[in-house]
Amino acid sequence: MKNINKSTVYIATVVFGLLLIPSFLSAWAEDEGTLGTNIIWVTFAKLFDVLRFPTHTLLWTLIAKSDATMFFCGLLINCLFYGLLTERLLYFIIRQRKLNTDE
Repeated sequence: MKNINKSTVYIATVVFGLLLIPSFLSAWAEDEGTLGTNIIWVTFAKLFDVLRFPTHTLLWTLIAKSDATMFFCGLLINCLFYGLLTERLLYFIIRQRKLNTDE
């Protein structure tokens, strides 16, 4: 993990953060019963179930007892997690392609 491309991690984290905002709002609207049947907003609401992993899934009892600051810090950690995961997947794919073209 010494070859981490920080700009890729940053960009991926920002992209996941930008996806998290409408998904959080649509999940909130779904919980309140005001979402409606628009396919895009329903998809965003379902996406929130994915984006809330791992902190909100694994540590929910701790987060539920805490305040909103802990809730949103957990979401930020999730975005960072997905940004790092995306960078590692891209690194692996690029490395495999280089190894295949060198043969």
